Amino acid sequence: MTALAIPARRSYGWRTWQDAVRESAIAIIAGVIVAYAETRAPTVATTVHYATIAVAIILAARGMETALSWAIEQSRFPTLFRCMIYLLDGGIACFVVVGQDFDVLDTAIVAVLTASFVGFILHHNRKRNDRLAAGIARLKEHEFAEKELEIAREMQQRLLPPPLIERDGFRVVARTHAAHIVGGDFYDVLRLSDDQTAILAADVSGKGIAASLIMASCKAMIPFLAANGSGADVMRELNVRLCEQLSRREFVALVLVRYDSASGTAEIVNAGMPDPLLIGRETRSVVCPGDRLPLGAMRGTRYEPATVQLAPGDRLLLFSDGLSEATVDGSPIGYERVEEIATRAASVDALIEEVRAIAGLQVEDDVTVVELGVSQTPNCD
Repeated sequence: MTALAIPARRSYGWRTWQDAVRESAIAIIAGVIVAYAETRAPTVATTVHYATIAVAIILAARGMETALSWAIEQSRFPTLFRCMIYLLDGGIACFVVVGQDFDVLDTAIVAVLTASFVGFILHHNRKRNDRLAAGIARLKEHEFAEKELEIAREMQQRLLPPPLIERDGFRVVARTHAAHIVGGDFYDVLRLSDDQTAILAADVSGKGIAASLIMASCKAMIPFLAANGSGADVMRELNVRLCEQLSRREFVALVLVRYDSASGTAEIVNAGMPDPLLIGRETRSVVCPGDRLPLGAMRGTRYEPATVQLAPGDRLLLFSDGLSEATVDGSPIGYERVEEIATRAASVDALIEEVRAIAGLQVEDDVTVVELGVSQTPNCD
């Protein structure tokens, strides 16, 4: 489409040459209608005469409106401004076309009626079409964004290990549910040696794409750090790096378990996550000494490990606060209720289903649950 030298955002006047041609065609129709209104059976010459007057009025009036569109947009009385343009240019156009037969009153009436019909009607029709086009554009943008988010969700799922990992003497079961299409919660299972396995669950502050990008960055750093240091060393180094990368309101809560399948010992370091639950003959929370601040919140934070011995049949449960902070009537269900349900739940799925079955429950945050279960007596050579 060939455009006039007019920004498309302008509301008044022509935007393209097609606008001028289209409005001229409408003016011809209007001129013919006026000719038949004044003369029951007008001659061809009369019809052409009126059509010519109408086209001249429209070209003059709308052309001037286009030229002065910047002034109309800034005017406090744009409608009055346009009426004056239509009247003045319509009268001039009639005088040029009609010559000595010029009648002031008739010309003024024809000019205002014709120019107003074409100018005002098409202007408001254009505004309606602009709103419709903007709505369609927003809808397309929304659909495109949803497709992009679906792709991001698929990519995020690929970054996570399988939801069930079984090895000699233990297994890890994990479930994560994002509050939005993509989330900030994640988990990982890293084999460090034949007997050493790192299991972690994490919760990135915020939701959506921003949280998922932080999640991907954090997840990429952990395997290298975990292979070259203790759980506390991993946390300290990761905290230093995240303090450099994240803004003041961004942080990562993470709990890391270093499990030795030969001895059945689990070393736990917690940075801002809910206390893990050790479920066996009895259920108890595993509270880590040292600081509990999330990663990236403050430099120099001291992270210290807690050590537990896992016996056959024991389960170590890690979960994000999206579970305990799910609300009923605006109040969170709380850590104690999650502990109560986890004690009697036979599996991770049973735990999540029972929590979701609570009447009136509202889950507004990502939920991640990871369970380390010992299935047989560790091999202590």
